[in-house]
Amino acid sequence: MRRFLLLIVGFWATQATAGASFLVSTEQLAAELTQGQVRLLDAEGAENYARAHLSGAVNLPFMELEDAEENAKTGLPIFPRLAASKLEALGLTRETDVVVYDAGDGRGASALWYILGFLGHDKVRILDGGFRKWLKEGRPVTQDASPVVKATYLAQPRADWAVKTQGLTASPALLVDARSIAEFSGKETGGARQGGHLPGAKSFVWRKLAGELATFRDEAAMRKALTEAGLTPDKEIVTNCNGGLGRSTYLYAALKLLGYEKVKVYPGSWIEWASDPIRPIER
Repeated sequence: MRRFLLLIVGFWATQATAGASFLVSTEQLAAELTQGQVRLLDAEGAENYARAHLSGAVNLPFMELEDAEENAKTGLPIFPRLAASKLEALGLTRETDVVVYDAGDGRGASALWYILGFLGHDKVRILDGGFRKWLKEGRPVTQDASPVVKATYLAQPRADWAVKTQGLTASPALLVDARSIAEFSGKETGGARQGGHLPGAKSFVWRKLAGELATFRDEAAMRKALTEAGLTPDKEIVTNCNGGLGRSTYLYAALKLLGYEKVKVYPGSWIEWASDPIRPIER
């Protein structure tokens, strides 16, 4: 009897974990596209989108959503009205069921997923493996741009996502830098005013969690890598990269996928921190 109950508990725990996933497989997406209920958002640059994309996808390069002025002023990822205007032009509303994808490494897709989440958009998922996996499986792509009808996007920004520069180092949160070792050490600036990293920050290169034909490695491998680095679910974590979108949002998404509850992104990230020569830095 006890064994039976444990099996039942284990089954429902597995179901709960799976239900909480924001990833969608290529097989599942292909089936959903035949029903016409989902909209696709391509996070790559305009050149890549023009070369080939999933049929029906509209293009929103994730780098267009970096909003340094808003990061510095309010600590928010982006001015909500600016983001909403871009989504409206693509025919999206906050009720649209959206699947975002990128070339396959997950950075761009995680950035759009994160921004949409900040705007209060609940029905948004990431295509696991992205365009790379879709293409390798021989699924159809196109060069045709999808027609759009402008919509109205009523954002409901989540103010609790804000992580302000002021007082950041006094926070009890563990600062985790998702950039390369060269950037973390200050050998490369990545376009910032100066090189280095936030005082007390820990380096954890985002690629440690990247899969081959999957956006992320399997759960066991990710948990092992994170545990070895001291990044456990009980800790309060703030991720950063250079501009606050891409590598930091990738790491944020991976942690959320694994059930980490106390994790946020520092929107200003290194470019904002390093813009003031008075702020302390480490190398």
